[in-house]
Amino acid sequence: MKDRRSMLQALILALSVAAMSLAGTFAWAQSDANGTTTHKKHTSSKASSIELQIQQMQQQFQQQQEEIDQLKQQLQNRDQQLQQAQDAAQQAQQAAQQAQSQAQAAQQTTSQNTQAYTNLQQAVQSVQADVTQTKADVTTVRQNDEGMRENYANPIAIKYKDIYITPGGFLAAETVDRQRATGGGLNTAFGAIPFSNSSLGKQNEFVATGRQSRVTLLAEGKYDTATIAGYYEADFLSAGTTSNNNESNSYTLRQRQMWARYQNTGGLTVVGGQMWSFLTLDTVGMENRYEAIPLTIDPQYVPGFIWTRQYGFRVYKNLFDKKMFAGVALENPQTTFGGQGFSNNFVLGTAGNPGGLLNPSTNYSINMAPDVIAKLSFEPGFGHYEIAGIATFLRDRVYPSASTKSATGAYNDDKVAGGVDAAAWLPFHKGLYNFGLRGLYGQSVGRYGAGGLPDSTVHPDGTLAPLHNVVALASVELHPGKWDLYEYYGGDYAGRAAYVNAAGAPVGYGSGAFNNSGCETETVPSSSPYGPGGQANCANDTRAIMNETVGFWYNFYRGNKGKLVYGMQYNNAQRKIWAGIDGVQPKATDNMFWTSFRYYIP
Repeated sequence: MKDRRSMLQALILALSVAAMSLAGTFAWAQSDANGTTTHKKHTSSKASSIELQIQQMQQQFQQQQEEIDQLKQQLQNRDQQLQQAQDAAQQAQQAAQQAQSQAQAAQQTTSQNTQAYTNLQQAVQSVQADVTQTKADVTTVRQNDEGMRENYANPIAIKYKDIYITPGGFLAAETVDRQRATGGGLNTAFGAIPFSNSSLGKQNEFVATGRQSRVTLLAEGKYDTATIAGYYEADFLSAGTTSNNNESNSYTLRQRQMWARYQNTGGLTVVGGQMWSFLTLDTVGMENRYEAIPLTIDPQYVPGFIWTRQYGFRVYKNLFDKKMFAGVALENPQTTFGGQGFSNNFVLGTAGNPGGLLNPSTNYSINMAPDVIAKLSFEPGFGHYEIAGIATFLRDRVYPSASTKSATGAYNDDKVAGGVDAAAWLPFHKGLYNFGLRGLYGQSVGRYGAGGLPDSTVHPDGTLAPLHNVVALASVELHPGKWDLYEYYGGDYAGRAAYVNAAGAPVGYGSGAFNNSGCETETVPSSSPYGPGGQANCANDTRAIMNETVGFWYNFYRGNKGKLVYGMQYNNAQRKIWAGIDGVQPKATDNMFWTSFRYYIP
């Protein structure tokens, strides 16, 4: 802009100088007119030419002046446009600064909103977790209230000093009608179901009793960060030496459960006493009194049900906010024995010592160590799942010189056996429908099945031979309205262990060389009037017991005044024998019908 102004000023100066020069020339020409006449015309002509040039120059100057004015106007316009552009740029810069401030404020607001959304999402997840836990609690309450297990509806706690005492139990009137007699009373000896053509198999059996009536007592107290409790449960399903069915039916009270428990807020629990086995499926964590006990009237339950009620000492821990539980238990051991053909070259145990506290009419194994059970339970949000392992320790004393009536060289034969257990409990619709699966496989674990099959036999030399055992059960339980409906299908299995001694005779359990040809032949009484004949030529080693059970309970009343129910049950049980010589494989079948009328103490 400044360069253009300098050029215009230089151009105006040059034109001015040129004009002055022309004026001087014109004056010189006039002064020279006083000279000779010969030059007058020439001078006049020359002057006219100069005037013409001056006019042209003036015109050019005028044009240039106009162009200069136009340039000035353009420069002025440019200056105005530049100023406007500068003003617009300044305004744009101010707007950009405001936009940046707004963007920063928006970003801060967005960050705050994001944090608020995250907090809200966490709150929603917490509420959902609470809802899930509430549903689980409702399911538990429903299971405990609807199911015929060890927990009774609407308990009333009595405060005594600083503890709360909850009484419970029920009074029962029950019957069973069996197609084939077992002589076992109310509970079914599944492993002794008679063959159809035996003396007992030719007769049906009816039993009516109130012996399953039960009393319970729970005492609980809290201190600091822990709860201590004790539980007692008993019925009358035992017999003293004077018990009979003639007049008073004076059967003795027996303990079912008697245990003490310590439980702190950190999730650690210690329990000791007589209780359900740690292998028995639970419905909640590893809690006592939450076992998934079949709803049957039969106190022996059903084949395939994994259980014992015996001494146990267990320690377990709640992990990951009750999503996982881990524990270990020590339980009372006992070896159950079966087999044929063995010699008197070993001893496994003894009958109860009359001078002690064991039953002299019952055999007991001599045990070297407790059964050890380790267990994991999972509750991921739907269902309850368990896996467990058990180790058992077996012992007998072997007498290699027994054939010569000598105890020389006698020694203890020790074996370690065990198995694995897996189970699942699946509640649907808040516990209105429950499905269960459970199974146990291993060696020498037969006594943990309701069928009561043996878990060990011996080799010809008298050393122990653990049997392979399988116990498995599938269950369906429905609780619509006032009804409790159930169906169970399962079984127990004892594997074959067949050997031959030095004389070529079969020894062991389930040998194909055993004779089963007389299992379906009725024999005369062994003694009268209470000695039905047993089968001759019948090794009778049970391979498997299969059972299907269906039944219902109807609740006439359930409330603060207790619970009044009526139930019926049907069993179809089959006892299958290991095939013997000539492929003879007998099978014993029993159909059983049950009724029960009970009042539960609130």
